[in-house]
Amino acid sequence: MKSKMLRPGAAGLLLFAIPLVLAAQPVSSDGLKIRTVDIIHHAHTDVGFTDMPVVARELHARYIDAAVDICAKDARFRWATESMLGVDDWWRGASPERRKLFLELIRKGQIEVTAMPFNQTPFMNAAQWNQALNWVPESLWRQFHPTLAMQSDVNGMPRAGVLKLLDHGVRYLYMGLNDDSGGPPFPRPTAFWWKMSDGRRIFVWLGETYGAAYNLFEPDEWRRGPVPRAANTAYRPPRAGEILKTDEASLRAAHRRCVAKLLELQKSGYPFERVMYSYTNQWRYDNDPPFPALADFVAAWNKLGLKPELRLTTPSAALASLEKEAGAKLPVVEGEWTDWWANGAASGPREVAATREAKRLLEAASSPVWGAESAGFRGKSEEILKSLCLFDEHTWGSSNSVALPDSLDSIGQYVEKSILAYRPLGQAEWLLSQRARTSLDGRPEGLYVTNTAAAPYTGWVRFPAMALRGDYHSLLNPATAGKTPLEFENGLQQWFRPTKAQDLTVENTAEVFGDNVPNQVARFWVKDLPAHTTVALRLSKDNVPAAVQAEAAQATLDEHGWPLSVSWPGMKKPLFTAGTGDFVAFGTKAFAARWELRDRKRELLSSVPSAPQATTVEHTPHSTVYTQRFAHPSLKWAVRRLEVWNDTPHARLTVRFDRLSSEQPEYYFVNFAFPVQGILPEFSNGGLPFIPFREQIPGTCADYFAIDGWARYESEDGDWLWVSRDAPLVSVGGPHMLERIKQPPADSHRLMAMVFENSWYTNFVGNSHGVMEFEFDLLWQPRMSNAAEVAGMAVSKPVVLVNPAEREAPALLERLFRP
Repeated sequence: MKSKMLRPGAAGLLLFAIPLVLAAQPVSSDGLKIRTVDIIHHAHTDVGFTDMPVVARELHARYIDAAVDICAKDARFRWATESMLGVDDWWRGASPERRKLFLELIRKGQIEVTAMPFNQTPFMNAAQWNQALNWVPESLWRQFHPTLAMQSDVNGMPRAGVLKLLDHGVRYLYMGLNDDSGGPPFPRPTAFWWKMSDGRRIFVWLGETYGAAYNLFEPDEWRRGPVPRAANTAYRPPRAGEILKTDEASLRAAHRRCVAKLLELQKSGYPFERVMYSYTNQWRYDNDPPFPALADFVAAWNKLGLKPELRLTTPSAALASLEKEAGAKLPVVEGEWTDWWANGAASGPREVAATREAKRLLEAASSPVWGAESAGFRGKSEEILKSLCLFDEHTWGSSNSVALPDSLDSIGQYVEKSILAYRPLGQAEWLLSQRARTSLDGRPEGLYVTNTAAAPYTGWVRFPAMALRGDYHSLLNPATAGKTPLEFENGLQQWFRPTKAQDLTVENTAEVFGDNVPNQVARFWVKDLPAHTTVALRLSKDNVPAAVQAEAAQATLDEHGWPLSVSWPGMKKPLFTAGTGDFVAFGTKAFAARWELRDRKRELLSSVPSAPQATTVEHTPHSTVYTQRFAHPSLKWAVRRLEVWNDTPHARLTVRFDRLSSEQPEYYFVNFAFPVQGILPEFSNGGLPFIPFREQIPGTCADYFAIDGWARYESEDGDWLWVSRDAPLVSVGGPHMLERIKQPPADSHRLMAMVFENSWYTNFVGNSHGVMEFEFDLLWQPRMSNAAEVAGMAVSKPVVLVNPAEREAPALLERLFRP
């Protein structure tokens, strides 16, 4: 990876940490090469955190109305919308007259609409990024004409998103990251060109945090709280004359502070004659309204002849000026900009799993196997994607979500967040069923199996046995005359009253319905079902003996009977090596651990081992299943299950556990090891592959990576693929939390899925507990031409539709089942 250090300096400049110059006499700006300070006024967008998400969205729409009024009255005032979400909400409710005035202010350069819908985490897939950059209709986008995107708070930005920005004509990226629990890759503020994988570049301003302009002039924080809700009438935004005062004495005091800070900045190596700072209001700092008096402060400063000159402007105007002055001299940086804040998503693993399932179901519903997409389908798909994008927005909860996890505010905010996971899950499932029903309506009687994935499918197909409506035991393929036996598994039967212990599994502590009832799940095995294909089968009452596959897989077991490795003929090395499937957990051993962990003190963590029990082994006609329970102090119960395909290098690991309620910070990992020492894996984010360490910006997060859900190791001995169904966070070479590693670890053949982590002290979830499940697939092929397609197949589920001889009523088909 090619990259240049942007400028000398040991650390990013913290505006509030520079010693103040408190002398009463005027301060000379002699020696100060910075001639212009551009001030960019906007509201930082958190969909939650300070207020309930529904209130936060209303506030941002109201702020736009306020900004329109202020700009219309004061031609000096400038305002930028950090996020498109508030603009879209406002536009939908605005009158034609207000819309016209808004567009006129955009044309005058007083208001700027930026391109991103909100500040985004790195968990969006390609379809989400496409939706995010089409948040408003194309006709409205053209009228807003955004040329700049802002990403505040978040400590990274996926290249997949930048490529979409470039596709839409966006030229500038304004990064106002928050270095709490993370940090910038280079000393800031600075600017550089960020080169994408296709050769295109975007102009990046890596600025101070999004409200740093206030601290450039004021020595004391005005806000109190620091995060009161907007509804709390004991608090209010500052008014003119309370901050940024315009009398001469106050201006000169602000000037002394500003010059001192800028001289320190210049001393650190800042090379430009222009610098820019963001300004957010001081009510809460986040989700705050415009401050009308800011224009008065800037005008009074300049009227007094103070240097450097202040310019209240929009972000694209500021970056355009800097590009003109210094663009030709700027360094070029390449690589993925990985995010330090990504680990917070592991605090809500079930909701993350729900979104990932929703994305898979929506992808299945979008499969070309169903034919052309209707306008109704596209509308519903857009609705689902927007909810999923909003879930992947960076705000995960209340400012007190960890300190007061059981408060109404904390619970309420996460309920609103969670809805964005579970609602699209239900909608996507329903949409897929509609596509299947309408596509297969009118086909002859039978059982239809559809592979919606882009790669051939081999594995079990499961469906509820009660759907058979008869004593069926096999399936006939009319095209081949071959018969496939149906097998039946124990499972949950609703309204079944358990009468004995055998009716319940050990996990069924509610003991309401029996979940170990025979013949509840029907299954059959398919092999190499082609991509995007539907096969028609007929139900048969014939008993057909299972065609048992030879167990070509050879396993090496440990003293408890758990596989240490498994290999198949034709492989020089096994599919995995010792340690795969191990549950690795860390806890804290110090008082006030979260604040200490915030300062990245790894020595406060200690490993808490688990205790494996004996392994049971089940041989099926097509696979071998190893099941092992294990004990851990933080878990009520835990089990891991490894199913090994008999004749195909494929294994599936499922880890389930019941986490006991605890507000203490913990880290859970599931370990994997592959026989590929010295090779770095290939990941993907947003559909864009990259190799960690080698193809990421130096100084960005390498302790863990947010990925699309798969990793590939390419070697002379074949390709190994690791696929995660539920956990999109992975560490390379070990559990590197709090380490800030910079170089590839020696044991890069080891991957650790981060399945739970609640070490944050705010915003994320403090105490997720209960049953959690994580599934992983391991595959080997001599050569894998498209890892993403194979990974998609591994986590897909073939769609089963039972079609009777009778046709569906036209009214139901059209009004109920057609999307």
